[in-house]
Amino acid sequence: VLTWAETNYDFQILADGYQEKNQAEVAVPFNSQMTLNFDLEPLVTEFEPVILVPGIMGSWKVDGEWKLDPILRTYDNLWQAMKNAGYIEGETLFAFPYEWRQDNTLTAFQLKQKIDEVKSICNCSKVDIVGHSMGGLVARTYAESNYYDGDIDQLVFLGTPHKGSPKSYYTWEAGEGFDAPLEKIVKLYFSQEARTMGYSSLFEYIQNNIVSVEQLLPDYAYLQNLGETSFRVYDKNSYPNNYPYNTFLENLNLADKINQFAGSGIRIMNFIGDTGNNTINAIRLSSGEQYWPMWKHGYAEESIRLTGDGTVPEISSSLFIPTKIDNADHMALPTKAQKQVIEYLTSSLPALEITDVQEPEKIIVVRIFSPADFVIIAPNGERLGKDFLSGQAVNEINGAFYSGFDSDAEFAVIPDPLDGEYKIELKGTSQGEYKLSASLIDENNQADQEFSGSIASEQQRDFNINYSAVSENPLGELEPVDTVAPVVVISKPIEGEKYLHSNNLIVNYTATDDFSGVATTTITIDGQSVATTTIDLFDYILGQHSLVIQAIDKAGNQAQALINLEIIANIDSTISDIQEIYERGWLKGKLYKPLLISAFRLLDIEAKYFNKEQDLIEKLIKKTQDDRKLTDKQKQKLIEQYNKKLNNLKDNRARAIDRSLDIIEKLLNTAKRQNQLNQPGYDIIINDINYLRENL
Repeated sequence: VLTWAETNYDFQILADGYQEKNQAEVAVPFNSQMTLNFDLEPLVTEFEPVILVPGIMGSWKVDGEWKLDPILRTYDNLWQAMKNAGYIEGETLFAFPYEWRQDNTLTAFQLKQKIDEVKSICNCSKVDIVGHSMGGLVARTYAESNYYDGDIDQLVFLGTPHKGSPKSYYTWEAGEGFDAPLEKIVKLYFSQEARTMGYSSLFEYIQNNIVSVEQLLPDYAYLQNLGETSFRVYDKNSYPNNYPYNTFLENLNLADKINQFAGSGIRIMNFIGDTGNNTINAIRLSSGEQYWPMWKHGYAEESIRLTGDGTVPEISSSLFIPTKIDNADHMALPTKAQKQVIEYLTSSLPALEITDVQEPEKIIVVRIFSPADFVIIAPNGERLGKDFLSGQAVNEINGAFYSGFDSDAEFAVIPDPLDGEYKIELKGTSQGEYKLSASLIDENNQADQEFSGSIASEQQRDFNINYSAVSENPLGELEPVDTVAPVVVISKPIEGEKYLHSNNLIVNYTATDDFSGVATTTITIDGQSVATTTIDLFDYILGQHSLVIQAIDKAGNQAQALINLEIIANIDSTISDIQEIYERGWLKGKLYKPLLISAFRLLDIEAKYFNKEQDLIEKLIKKTQDDRKLTDKQKQKLIEQYNKKLNNLKDNRARAIDRSLDIIEKLLNTAKRQNQLNQPGYDIIINDINYLRENL
C-alpha cells in the first residue's frame, strides 16, 4: 500500500502465509529509484486440517493411485492457494480422490476412513471438508449417516447439486450430455472402457457401471411432456413411468435427515456459481419408444434453461443458504471461490488469487485399444506415454496427462497443443487387432481421427498427425509411417491359361498390407479398368491379354501382380457368340441367326467326322507298331500306307472346313450388306472364323 506524504512513503507488505510487515516514513528522493529489503516472518496459525473432496470425474488413477483431477487440474489453483495461506500438505491439507463411478454411500464410508486417518495424523478430533459438486453429497452422506462420528467442524460446499442436476437425465437415459471439455474427454474414456469390457453401447456401460450418474438425477419435478405446460408428477407412486427415480437423493433430503444434518453442529458455507440463464433446469420430452432401451422415460426434445452454474441449477445448489460467486461456472468454481473459501476456513482473506492453471482452449486426446502401448513425441521433441527403452511412463509435456499402461484403456491428454507434427509410436504387447484414436476437443467442437490394424508382440508401428490451430480442419489424419508395399497374389487365373470367348473369367486374388492396410485395389485388363471380379469375355477380342491387379496402401505404397491369359474360340463358343449378338440386337431379323447357327452345327458334324476317321487311322498305326507278329519291314510298309491315308484325310479335312467356313463367311457378308448385322457383331464372328481356320 503506497500513500503520499510529502516526500516520504509508508509501505505495508502483505504476503500469503507470512506476517504483515510495515515500514513508515521512507524518504524517496524525487525522480529516483531505490531498493527496500524486508524480512518476512512465517504466519503462525493453528489450522484445523482440511480435506478436499472432488466431484464426479474429478479423480483419476495414475500408476494405480487415485489423484485429484490430473487431466484439467481443476483443483490445482485452490490447492496452491491453501498452501500459500499456511496449510501444509500431508499435515493440515489433504485430498480425498475416489472411485466416482461407485455408489456414493460406499464413498461416504471411505471418506469416514480418510477422516480417521487425518485425525490420527494431526492428533485432533475434527476436520474441515471442502466438497466440490458430488463431493459435497459424499460429505453430506457421511454427516447424515448413523456412523457419523461428530468429527466435521466446517463443511464448505462448492456447486453441490443438493437436489440433483437435470443434465444427468441425458447421461443416464441415453449416454449423452457430455458437453464440457472434461466431459468430452470422459466420454472418450468411457467409450474405450465400454469397448474393452464388451458393452455394445455407452448407454449400456453407464447403466451397469456408473451408479453415481443415477444418484445425480433430480429429486423434484423437472420433466415436461412436449406441448404441455405443467410438469410430470414426481412421486414414488408414479415411478417408474414418469421419472427415473433417485433413491439416494430422496433419502439424503428426507426432512429427518436434513434436521439431523442441521443439528449436527457442523458449520456450513454453501458457495454456488452463477453464469446467467444457461443451465438446464427442466426438459421437454416426446415418446422415447423408438429408441428403447434408451430414453425409457422420454426422448429429450429441448431443454428449459434458467439460472445456475452451467451444470447445477440454482434451485438445486441453494438447498442451504447460498453465497453466490458471479461469473463462475461449475468447473471454475474451485478457482474463483478460493479466496472466500480460505477466508471462511481461516478468518483471513488472502491477498492474492492463484490462477496459474487456466482451462485449456484446445485439447488433444490420444487413445489406444490394446494390444499395444504408445508414446507421443511433440513437435518440440517432448514425450508423453511409455518409454519403450526403460519400460516406465514418461511425461515431459507441460500440463499433459498419461493414464499409464497397466490397463487396456490407455490414453493421454495434451492441453493447448503446439502447432506442428506429432509422432505416435506404438509397440505391440501381444498379437491382435488394435485401434488408435486421436481427438481434438474445444468448448464447442470435437474432431476425431482413427486408425485400425493388426500388430504382433514387440512389433512397432509409427504414425504422424499434424495440428494447426489456424487451419479449417486443425487436426490432420493419422498417417502411418509405412514404407513397405502391399502384397498382391492372384490365384485365378493362372499364367498362360486359355478361356473360351463365351466364358466368364473369375478372378480370385488377395491384397494384404501388414501395417497401414490396403486403401484401394484396381483390376485392369490391357490397361482398362474392370469393376468386378467376374468378367464377361465376350467384350474382349480373341488373343493374348494382360490382367493386372494393383493395390495401394494407406501410406501410398503400391504393388501389382500380372497374369497373361489367352481368349480362344471353338464352334460352341462361336454359336454362343451368335446368340449374344442377336440378344444385343446386333443381328436383326429371324433369318440369319438360325442359318448361321445351323451352318456352324453342320461344320461341327463335319469336323467330328474327320476327327473320328483321323482317330481310327492313328489307332491303326499304334496297333501296327505294337504288333509282334509283323516283321519290321511289314510294319514299315503298313505304317507308310496309313500315314499316306492320314495325310490325305487331313488335307481333305482342311479343304472341307475351309469350304464350310467360306460359305459361313459369305452368309455373314450378306447379312452385313443387308444391314442385318452391325460392324461389332460382324467383327466378333469373323475373328471366330479366322481362329477356327487355324485351330479347328
